[in-house]
Amino acid sequence: MRKVLWGVWVLMAFSACKKPEDTSAPPAGAVGERAPGAPDSAVESGPYTVTKAKLDAYVGYQRRMLDVYGTLMKGLQNLGALVDAGTPEAMASAREGLKVVEAKSKAEAEARREANLSEVDVNGIAEVVTAVISQRQLGRTLQYEEELKKLEALQAKLPPEQQQGMASQVASMRAQVEAFQTLSDARRDYGDANVDVVLTREEDLIQNYQEMIRVFTGTRR
Repeated sequence: MRKVLWGVWVLMAFSACKKPEDTSAPPAGAVGERAPGAPDSAVESGPYTVTKAKLDAYVGYQRRMLDVYGTLMKGLQNLGALVDAGTPEAMASAREGLKVVEAKSKAEAEARREANLSEVDVNGIAEVVTAVISQRQLGRTLQYEEELKKLEALQAKLPPEQQQGMASQVASMRAQVEAFQTLSDARRDYGDANVDVVLTREEDLIQNYQEMIRVFTGTRR
């Protein structure tokens, strides 16, 4: 498990440090960018706008990256132990392993081009998707709806005075279930339209999410 966590840390570090795209010609539709000659009032504000077409492209991009990350994790499998060894031979092997990480950045760029998505698109969509899908997945994992039904059934069997004693607990659980179902936090932060578009590919996105977890934990089927 330690090796997996170390590999994830390296992946995140290199992702954060990758060379940014040329900012002299921002992608069309980039949030916060102004077209040449447009007045200041034309600058967009608020969260990235997710369209159905770009979300569909993003789902394909995710699937492509699953294979990339799977290859990356295999290349990093023994990298942590090699670095810990500290010998010249170990460091030479570690440098070879880091070439896999460099290849990952190139693969990301290629996957974006094939999906016709800019880096702004990928980052913007990913932010909304993460907010929505992580909440959905958490709701499924915790099984709050099932727990609420059990709690309500238990409450109904109790004498009236004891039912009142459970009222606040039931109300709290019901509010939590409603939050998972309605995605109120994500809707507040990113808007109803963005959330509703993401939900059109909910099952595919959750499948990709679960598969990515398997990739990083070494349990991919």
